[in-house]
Amino acid sequence: MDWFQSYLSERSQTFTAADSHSDPIAVNCSVPQGSVLGPIQFISYTEDVAELFNRHSVNFHLFADDKQLYTCAAPGRETIARQKLGSCINDLVA
Repeated sequence: MDWFQSYLSERSQTFTAADSHSDPIAVNCSVPQGSVLGPIQFISYTEDVAELFNRHSVNFHLFADDKQLYTCAAPGRETIARQKLGSCINDLVA
C-alpha cells in the first residue's frame, strides 16, 4: 500500500508558454504521467477539469498524463488571452 500512496503523493506540474516556465505547482489530484490506473479514474478526473475549462471558454486537449489549454486572440489582444488562460489556471490550482 505504501508504494501506491507514494505514487500519488508529492507530485507537481509546471506550465510552459513559449520560452517561459512557471514554478512547480503541487498536484493533489489527476492521473500521474504514465499511469495505468485505467479509464474510470481518467474519466473521473477529466470530467471536473473539462467543466472548469468550459466555464473559462478556453479550448483544451486532455490526455492520460497531460492537459493542454489554449485560446486564440486577434493581433493586439494577446494580453486578454493571457489573462483568460491565467484565470483558468488559477482556478485549476485552487
